[in-house]
Parts: sequence; C-alpha cells; structure tokens
Amino acid sequence: MIKYQPKTAVLAAATLSCFVVTSNIAMAETREFNASNWLPESTALVKNGYIEWAEDLEKRSGGTLKANVFTGSVLLPPASHLTGIRDGVVDVGYHAGTYTPADLPLDNILAQVAISYSDNFVAALAITDLNINNADLQAEWASHNIVFGGGYATIPYRLFCTEPVTSLEDIAGKKMRMTGSVHSDWAKSVGAIPVNVPSSEMYSGLEKGQLDCASNTIEQLKTSSLWDVSKHTSMVELGIYYAGYHYGINRDFWSSLTSEQRRTMLDSFSLSIARTMIGYTAAGEAVAAEALEQGVTLHEPDADLAQSITDYKEIARQTALEVGKEKFGVDNAEELISAFEASISKWEELLADVDRTDEDALASLIQSEIYDKVDADKYGLK
Repeated sequence: MIKYQPKTAVLAAATLSCFVVTSNIAMAETREFNASNWLPESTALVKNGYIEWAEDLEKRSGGTLKANVFTGSVLLPPASHLTGIRDGVVDVGYHAGTYTPADLPLDNILAQVAISYSDNFVAALAITDLNINNADLQAEWASHNIVFGGGYATIPYRLFCTEPVTSLEDIAGKKMRMTGSVHSDWAKSVGAIPVNVPSSEMYSGLEKGQLDCASNTIEQLKTSSLWDVSKHTSMVELGIYYAGYHYGINRDFWSSLTSEQRRTMLDSFSLSIARTMIGYTAAGEAVAAEALEQGVTLHEPDADLAQSITDYKEIARQTALEVGKEKFGVDNAEELISAFEASISKWEELLADVDRTDEDALASLIQSEIYDKVDADKYGLK
C-alpha cells in the first residue's frame, strides 16, 4: 500500500529516517523510496502526477517499486527540490526551475520563451523530449546528480486581481506576482510592478494588499482558495510554465535500481504525463465554471492588453539569447532555443490528430516517440 503523506502530516526525524532508501543498500527485490511534490495535493501535478503515478508504478512493477509520496513542504521547501534530490533527501521530486536560475542556466534560457506558448500538451512533450535527448541539458542535470525523468507544462497563466484589469491603462502601476523572469519583464514593459514572491504567498499577498494581482493557472482559484481574496480574473494568456522537471531522480538511487526497475519507471512516465495533462486541462475548465458561482468575474482582455503579449514574444526570444550570454555565459543559446522550437513543431504535428481526452492514446504516443527510445541500461547511469 502506498504511504501517502499529505501536507498536514506530522513527521518526527525518527519516522522520516524509516522511509529513506539509501543508495548503499544491497539490491533488493522491493525498493521503497521517497517522492516529493511541494504543490497542493489537489492539483493535477500532484493528484495525477504523483499520487496516481505511485499507485500505477507499484502495480506495474509487481510491488517492487513503492513510492512514499509527500506533498506540500513536508520534506523540503519549494526551492530546495533541486539540492534535496541531488543530496538524496528525496529520491524523486518536482522542481520549478526558475527558483534556481544560477544552478540551471540552460533550463532558465528555455523558460524565457514560455510566454510564447499556450498549448500545454505540446509544450510538456516537447520539453520532455528535448531534455531526454539533448546532450547539453543532460549534462546540466547530471551536474546536480539528477536524472531527468519527465517534464510537464501548465495550462495558460491568467491574472487574479482585486479589481478589474482589462486594459493597459488598468494594469499600469499594479503590484503583480509573476511566475518567472520573462513574465516579470513583460509586466515592467506595460508599467506594472512585478513582486517576487512564491506561489504559496499569493493568498496572503492579495489578502493584505501587498499584491494587486497574482499570475497563475486558473485552477489555483480553487486549490489555493484565491477566489476568496480575488474576485476579478483577467483571461489574458500570459504563456505557460515548464521549467525544471516533473520527475527528477537522484542519480545514486537511479543507478541502484535493477535494469528492469529502471525500465518500469521510465514506462510509467508515459501514462502519468498523459493523465497529468488531461487532468490539468479538465481542472482548469471546471474551475473556470465554478469560479462564477464563487462570485468571480472573468474578464476578457481589451485588444491593447492582448496585443502587448503578442508583441512581447519576439522580445522574449531576444532577451533569452541575451540572458544566456550575458548572465549565464552560454554561447549556444540560439542553438538550444532553436532545438526547442523544432521539438514544439514536431509535437504539434504528432498531436494534430490525437484525441487529447484519451489517456491511452496519448500514453501510447509518448511511449513510442520518447520512452521506447531510452535505453534503461545506459540512460542516467554513472
């Protein structure tokens, strides 16, 4: 049975030590390990992507791979899901790459162009494909003792505000929590004031007047109870988010698994990514409808506000190149971004005729195009 630990769990140090699977344990038939996702347990990235994934993994492995899933900040705070996995505090986890830009320069260069995209299915598979097959990205993950298991992408970001924001005039001077540097740069370009706070502080910021608006995906109105403190949602599309990884795996733990266990885990990601993207999209649609019942007004953006996003896309690409070279010292940022754009085009074509509500069809496509091509006897091993 999977030991699922919600955010409210109380853990003593002695209890925690019982869950940790260390890499120097002799190979055993059953491996029990810790998996952590700091997002709320009701989100698709946790519910579908971790809780259901762990259940499926245990089943398909015949009980030899058992994940203890921890949610919220029970084991690690959000920004520590890079170093925490690197150091083996947890074995598998989710990390938002823009929280650690200095450690992940290549990942953050790609995050700079996220404002240009709105299709979470395409982006999730394009970023997964690229991270698994691009040598430079593989080296970046390996430098942190991490194996990239699979990616994700959010549904489009919106603006949750305490008063109506539909035009450039409305947005000027507003204090806004944005999701990443590219979104903050756009906010500055339209006269807003970006405020750097984690998503966990959106509620208090809006409630206390420290924020006028907060940017996130629409299901956060419900999962983070933002509709209690924000009654106006601007439906302007602010791009998506795919930085970091949905499944980052400690390299020592990965290397200690049998070839069959590694193969099973890789194969499990196909179904999980499909389920997560379907669940994420469905949750967004459901919450948008439910928000109206909670007294939230959904405002369509005026033409000038929508156009400001369109105009900023090319600026964002150029900024990514400049950030890559000037901030991170990366000389091949153009090559990296072009590779991502090619991956986007590839997956737009592959998904063109696929039923996006059919998890089996999606999982089959992901498996054949990505994970069947990964060698479990070589991938990510020291």
